[in-house]
Amino acid sequence: MKLYRYLMAAVVVAAFLTGCRTRVEPYYPHGHQTPGGNNNGQPSTPSTPETDPKPNENSTWQISYEGRKEVDGAIVEEIQVNNVPITQQYLVSVINKANYATYGGDVIAFFKNELANNSEYVYVGAPEVIQFSRFRHGTWYAFIIALDSNKKLTGEFAYCKFSVEEEEPSNEYLSWLGNWTVSDGRISYDLKIVQEEANQVYRVYGWEVREANTPDWVQMDLESLEAFFEPTDGRLYFVSQYITTYEDEDLDGAEVDELFLGVIDYDGITEEMGLYIVPDENIHLAYAEDDGEGNVKVRPCDISVNVGDDKFEGKFYCMQYVYQEVKSGDWHYYNNDTVSFFDNAGGFRYLTMEKTKAVADVPANTVMRNGKARLTGEDKPLSGKVYQPRSGRVVKGAVKAK
Repeated sequence: MKLYRYLMAAVVVAAFLTGCRTRVEPYYPHGHQTPGGNNNGQPSTPSTPETDPKPNENSTWQISYEGRKEVDGAIVEEIQVNNVPITQQYLVSVINKANYATYGGDVIAFFKNELANNSEYVYVGAPEVIQFSRFRHGTWYAFIIALDSNKKLTGEFAYCKFSVEEEEPSNEYLSWLGNWTVSDGRISYDLKIVQEEANQVYRVYGWEVREANTPDWVQMDLESLEAFFEPTDGRLYFVSQYITTYEDEDLDGAEVDELFLGVIDYDGITEEMGLYIVPDENIHLAYAEDDGEGNVKVRPCDISVNVGDDKFEGKFYCMQYVYQEVKSGDWHYYNNDTVSFFDNAGGFRYLTMEKTKAVADVPANTVMRNGKARLTGEDKPLSGKVYQPRSGRVVKGAVKAK
């Protein structure tokens, strides 16, 4: 299988749920503050549906980055909006410099994409404080994107440019760096964990990589995934995520999306019992923590999801790389028997995770893709949108893989 891989990454925020944390975007407060300010007392002029509106920067409207804060035990970034008329509808969008550059300066194309993906996040009037998940270091832009009464773009906007510095890594964050062996007692992976963003994100290499010449095994040695550090409990969280899109030669060049997702073992449907993929991205699948006796264990998170007309409530069976055909929507596994949280008798087990080297073999400032190293941080395009999963999938039920 020849893969053409392009790396993207999502920035996400954590919220509490049943012992683990589910990653939800954006982190917005409930309700709106009292609106105020003015633009001659009028909202922006609606555009005609036949043509795209022309961009028109409004110098009266104000948007600013207010910094990183702790709110209700969560670390968030605050964006402040002022001087927007009381009846004016708008979106607030934050994007990093690298990803914004892909629009080639076409702000209307960017606005159209934001509206298509985030039309449910509409604000009216100002002042308004919007809280986002943590931004990674680099240069960012925050936009007010005006909408008319029909939630159509008007072309009117305001923006600000700001920078975020990377924090000094804490000892707790640094403790997860290095080479690790993770095992369920049957199958083992040698993981390499390197710094992606201090006190926030790691890059993990080696998942679903086994001994050479393992029969019927697709080595995922060119792949890597993100794991997240939670400073409030010191845990390392494995999260479901989009990986890349490529053309699969085994499927006659068909385009497929590759993801790292959770799988459940559900035997409540007699006609289709077995393993189901949970296609939701940006949710916690499992977490690693010290058990207090010097042993690191990886435990699955709880999950509640629809399976057909039934509902599954339990823990993840495993987490692994999967792919979906873009055209047909069919789901597939790369490997059928992977490291799992349940034994053959149906009992629960945790994974062991043992550090074998304090410093990982992969350089901490590079990401290897197709044999080429690319810098992390601002020079590496991220998803840029802190509240929209890359694939745009919002799925409420688990699906059977082909």
